Amino acid sequence: RTYTADSGKKGRVFASTMGASIDLLNEDLRRLFINACLWAVGLENKIPAKADVDFISEYKPTMFGFSKSTEGLYPSQFELK
Repeated sequence: RTYTADSGKKGRVFASTMGASIDLLNEDLRRLFINACLWAVGLENKIPAKADVDFISEYKPTMFGFSKSTEGLYPSQFELK
């Protein structure tokens, strides 16, 4: 949606309750997020009919929920392959 800040400056914002790690396996949801980002920064004229939202590396999400986490993982252990 668009908004006007107290300063008078206008902006755009997109929010979603979707986006858990396993949700991103859905190509259409990834496309929604990419398109929303382009719209939010004023580049809606650059949104292609079907944006390429393929993964750039292997993606193996873990399930979310109580007692579902994987302990002992650190950001330094992840790399694009």
